[in-house]
Amino acid sequence: VCDSMYTTEQLTQRWEDQRAIKNLMGKYANIVLLNREQEVFSRFWSSDAPTLAFNDGVYRGVEAVKAYYDACRDRNALVASLLQKKFPERLGGMSEEEIYGIGPFKVMPLYCPIIEVAGDGRTAKGLWYCQGAKNDVEACGPRARWTLGWFAVDFVKEADGWKIWHMQYLNDVDCTCGQSWGKEPVVYPDLPEFAPLGDFAYPAYTEAKTVRAYYTPGRPITEAPAIPEPYETFADTFSYAV
Repeated sequence: VCDSMYTTEQLTQRWEDQRAIKNLMGKYANIVLLNREQEVFSRFWSSDAPTLAFNDGVYRGVEAVKAYYDACRDRNALVASLLQKKFPERLGGMSEEEIYGIGPFKVMPLYCPIIEVAGDGRTAKGLWYCQGAKNDVEACGPRARWTLGWFAVDFVKEADGWKIWHMQYLNDVDCTCGQSWGKEPVVYPDLPEFAPLGDFAYPAYTEAKTVRAYYTPGRPITEAPAIPEPYETFADTFSYAV
């Protein structure tokens, strides 16, 4: 699809679409940073057969994708309650609403965007690199992690604007800070005050499978997710739905 094929008005609309998609993903990253995952699905996702993929599995459909974000909310609440018990002198007098979000700090800065809007303006594709940091509480206590990977997303334009349709969030690296991501991770013992986090489980994947293997020194060369290219309709391109 060549820009010379479009009128000035059409080019302006395509620029507006790209800006809206960048803002959508920026809002997504900020909502996660603020530990408000319970808002993510209703605000940002399409209900038309959505898919959400991680390194080790895929959620398919509205119920499965929404359940994942609801579980993020539940885990945030659990972390807050455990920290309140751990530090009663600072948090003991606060309500559940006031302590919610204390603890996790999940930063997902999005770099190097490549965005292609379909010629018909109904769908779009985007690829971002993400060099993130996840500071959270685990069963062994507070833990800081580096994450290096990709967001690969299909978007669909609906009556109220652009929505996430299919998303892959695939890391090459998810490693405790201070450890080498090329070696076996050091395992720390669980602490009794945070033991409930060891029992917490996210919903089972609709399909458990290796979507992208994490980096190890012996991993074969693994290319990045496919880069979006110009296309006319979604039938003319590939899908990020796994």
